[in-house]
Amino acid sequence: MRTLTVTTLAAAGLLCLAPNAGATRAGSHLTVTGQASHLRPAVGEVETVRWTVTNTGDGHLDHVRLITSVPTGWTVKDGPGCTHVAANLRCELGGLDAGRRVSVDVPMVVRKPLGPVQLRAWAAGSVGRLNVPGPETAFQVIVVARR
Repeated sequence: MRTLTVTTLAAAGLLCLAPNAGATRAGSHLTVTGQASHLRPAVGEVETVRWTVTNTGDGHLDHVRLITSVPTGWTVKDGPGCTHVAANLRCELGGLDAGRRVSVDVPMVVRKPLGPVQLRAWAAGSVGRLNVPGPETAFQVIVVARR
């Protein structure tokens, strides 16, 4: 099985703007990594995408969440514990300590159209009441006819 892994740059936490943010939380950053089980999935096949959120900063983040798009016409095969909102899945991941990561596997049944399909995800967290925006990442797989 071939896989493709894509990583985005860390997003600045902007915690210095928070009135009550402690110095230990000033270095909170997130990265998002995506990995597909097939680079060329066939129509009708299950494509599992693993999204991994990592806290690369030096402080704890609360209420970390991952939002991932579901390509038009594709269906999520098994519920990964995420809430379906329109064309997206919203996954509540909880708190994330510095240097830790958490992954979500999203199995989807591949549908047409044939050709390139973009898979996207983005993350965010919070420190107290302050929202800490995270990065967005995307990559493409090429949908092919049944094998």
